[in-house]
Amino acid sequence: MANRAAVVGVGITDATSPRRQQKSAIELCQEAVHAALDHCGAAPATLDAVVIGNIDGFEGTVLGGKHSTRLLGIGQELPVVVINTGGTTGGNLMQVAARMVRAGTHGRVLCVGGPTFFGAVDLQSAINTNSPMIVEQPLGMGAYHMGAFAASAYQARFGMSVEDLAAVVVADHAKASRNPHAHLRNLVTTADVVEGRPLSSPLTQPMVCPVSVSAIAMVVADPADVDDLTTTPALIRAMGMSSDPYLGGGKGDFSEMQNLANLARRVYALADIRDPLAEFDVVELFAPYAHMQPLQLEALGFAPPGGGIELIRSGATDAGGVLPTNMSGGPKCTNAGVAGELAPYAYAAQQVMGDAPEAIQVPGARTALAHGTGGTFFQFENLAVLTAVPRER
Repeated sequence: MANRAAVVGVGITDATSPRRQQKSAIELCQEAVHAALDHCGAAPATLDAVVIGNIDGFEGTVLGGKHSTRLLGIGQELPVVVINTGGTTGGNLMQVAARMVRAGTHGRVLCVGGPTFFGAVDLQSAINTNSPMIVEQPLGMGAYHMGAFAASAYQARFGMSVEDLAAVVVADHAKASRNPHAHLRNLVTTADVVEGRPLSSPLTQPMVCPVSVSAIAMVVADPADVDDLTTTPALIRAMGMSSDPYLGGGKGDFSEMQNLANLARRVYALADIRDPLAEFDVVELFAPYAHMQPLQLEALGFAPPGGGIELIRSGATDAGGVLPTNMSGGPKCTNAGVAGELAPYAYAAQQVMGDAPEAIQVPGARTALAHGTGGTFFQFENLAVLTAVPRER
């Protein structure tokens, strides 16, 4: 692929609970799309295609993406690509758009990640059907149980305490409290987390993401053709996807994310990243469960096995630390399905563009890592390395 691809525009709507939303899913998508276009100064007529996410079964309509794009106010003739890869849909949107631009078939592609969880009457029941119906559903396994597998394994191997998990939640809420787009912006204490409603040991309710409603849009373009735009492009320096076996019994060790570690080595090699802790200025991880963030930090080479909690407790992942992580508050505080999965890429791009919300902007951020994951046991992963492309104004 001769061309390069970069994120040049980002639009993020404020998140809330489905019970409190004031705008429809279509209105939220419209707001995000026009915010992304306004951010970079691109006219709708300069777009070549739309890549939109959709998760059938979780949404109120089937293939809602094809319906939504005709109501965005950007024209009726744009080609539409609908991505439906379950929990990884959001992260895959940007990667598909980037491949279209890199291939030279499209010069400017709009990515749209709308809210996913607004239409299901009993969302938890819908998510619980994610486990294979022949093998694992008869065991009574739902989303909480599948999430707790890794937490229990990590706890058994490294002696992680419930208070350690609480430290992750407290840190994420503190960051989200500074993000004007976040859903849960309340501060919590260790006691709030430890004494929360038990779900599946060792997880309590505050350790699991909320159900949010929001929308996110991004414009992906060739960085060599941005003379009409006003932003600093965030070059997609390297990206990749990978997967583990679908069944829980096919995985190796639940106390480490082997699949993510393999993907990281491949993406780092493409981006010529040799010392991750020293070379990344900011990281956005998709970690909807509290235990996932330390495991991901370890798999991505930022901490040794069992060292992720210590890295977080040390303050290294806070603002001003050596590795600011999830400055947005992450999906632990805002998760709107497809929009939630696209969020790490949007916030990472904003950081290197210098356009993140002022209270969460990492000063001088030049290189960012964005991550997404999904699946019953989070066996599908995607990653991207983004770097600022300075340009004369």
